[in-house]
Amino acid sequence: MTSVNAGHIFEAAHRDALRFPHTGQVNLKDISEADARVLMSEEHKALGYRPPPGSLAAAAQAAVARHETQHAGEHTLTIDQEKLRQAALADAQRIKEARGDASGPASVDLNSIGDAEARKLMSEEHKALGYRPPPGSLASEAQSAAARHPDASSGIDTATLARAAFEDASRIVPKNPADLNVEGVGEVEARALMSEEHRALGYRPPHGSLAATAQSAAAKHPESSSGADPATLAQAAVQDAKKIEAERNGSPTNGTPELNLDTISAPEARALQSEEHKELGYRPPAGSAAAQAQSAVDSRADVPVTKEMAAQIQSEEHKVRGHLPESGTIASITQSMADKNVQDGGERKLGDVGL
Repeated sequence: MTSVNAGHIFEAAHRDALRFPHTGQVNLKDISEADARVLMSEEHKALGYRPPPGSLAAAAQAAVARHETQHAGEHTLTIDQEKLRQAALADAQRIKEARGDASGPASVDLNSIGDAEARKLMSEEHKALGYRPPPGSLASEAQSAAARHPDASSGIDTATLARAAFEDASRIVPKNPADLNVEGVGEVEARALMSEEHRALGYRPPHGSLAATAQSAAAKHPESSSGADPATLAQAAVQDAKKIEAERNGSPTNGTPELNLDTISAPEARALQSEEHKELGYRPPAGSAAAQAQSAVDSRADVPVTKEMAAQIQSEEHKVRGHLPESGTIASITQSMADKNVQDGGERKLGDVGL
């Protein structure tokens, strides 16, 4: 009783777990205020900047502040300091890998950065982005840090600062096809992008597409121009259209299979929950792939199977497999249940058969 998701549950769990803090052997329910301070200090040192929201250190501080831990008010360590340090280092490495900057922005020590270096970072990252770096960016964090010690100097050369700024800019706005600066486009360029992408897709580009994003940006500065020529605009539109179609057809452009929550079965959702729990060291939180999969299964478990539900699942499975789903799959079982419900007026549900 499987779906097309069965073959990559393990991979999906491990990939999705990278988005969340890894506690290792540290249970956030057991930490004290002192433990949280150690985690923040160690992860700050490992990253070279204050751990961002979503980091282990930030999660620990939030848990203590909300009194969600057994030792929230205690000012002594309740967990071995070396264990805390190792957990902080592991989570810092996760963040570096997720940001793609294992040797980039992390080499900038915000604890010792001065005003001149912060201005250099702001200038370089502004140029790379095409607009002022937002809160949470390396340049913004550097300015805040430098305000506390403006005359300091980290001793970092200008080339390293420029590289760090560029890498952080890439994290904030991953490069779109043809390296188009979407934030700099004007009304004329936005119209050209919309026209080209509409033609490539055969329908109006959806929210989140390159063309839609460009229109939103152009509305703020209609007379602006990114300097892109018509060929570059057309190339960017066509490549973004290909990405959208690949995602809609269940063929992600990064070559990694994605979960289809419309067809995932209850056993697969449980397996995903188990794998992601093992990877994280705690129950996958709301918004995780495991939580979304379980929600999808729960939402249809007690709903009588209809012809429409069966047709949707059959279509999704057929699209990915390239042929009609075999007997024993969730698609074939759903179809059979729908047929029987129509024949005898029954109310058979996927939850009745553990799907």
